Amino acid sequence: MATTTLVTLWEQQAAATPDAVAVVAGAHRATYADVDRRAAALAAELQARGIGPENLVGVCLGRSVEMVVALLGILKSGAAYLPLDPSYPAERLRHMTSDSGARLWLCDADHRAQALASGVTDVLLVEDLPAEPAAPVAPVVRPHHLAYVIYTSGSTGLPKGVAVDHAAMASFLRSVAERPGLGADDRVLALTPLSFDISILELFLPLTRGATVVMAPRAANTDPELLAATIAEAGVSVVQATPTTWRMGAGVRLDGRARPGTAVGR
Repeated sequence: MATTTLVTLWEQQAAATPDAVAVVAGAHRATYADVDRRAAALAAELQARGIGPENLVGVCLGRSVEMVVALLGILKSGAAYLPLDPSYPAERLRHMTSDSGARLWLCDADHRAQALASGVTDVLLVEDLPAEPAAPVAPVVRPHHLAYVIYTSGSTGLPKGVAVDHAAMASFLRSVAERPGLGADDRVLALTPLSFDISILELFLPLTRGATVVMAPRAANTDPELLAATIAEAGVSVVQATPTTWRMGAGVRLDGRARPGTAVGR
């Protein structure tokens, strides 16, 4: 069993490669140092609000640099994140918020109305977060602490939350880092919605190996031309996708660096 946390793996990598590009989202990019500083600012704000280990923070954000900052900031605070897909019906969002006991929603201004409709008592907008931590972040994360909760589809009844701790997440990432492996010069396409757990591989594997996360637009899941353009323009070298997505893109010429041999099937 892993004896470390995702936060430790991230912070070690951020310290080792502060000037490397961590995240690319369209025209926006952020270095490891940028992301770590902003995540620390969020973590300090959450801890100041009394949020820490075993607390859940809902995340309702578009696919952006801010999404990555939000996840790492929540984890740095010791809390766990709850993905709340903006496309979900209001009833499902309310159920997930209530059933999980999430204390706070972290969202942007575009999704504030959804947060208020969910019944959550505390809403924090990413636009209001400081760029620098107002106070030092207390290092409180342990391997047994909860990292995230993802809800099932609910096809056999009400959606149920599945909880994953840091030890399990770190163990998974270390295993995939060995095989098929990943290098610091790789650019990994983050295509999967946050509400599916394979997003862990796309987001956190590269961020613990010195590589770059390329955030795909949401529409790239159903638009093969947009998917191909994103891969080519960002110089993506690793893509994980479902067989359906691969078939969708089979007729599209990929001009990027994506190497089929390094794609991770599911």
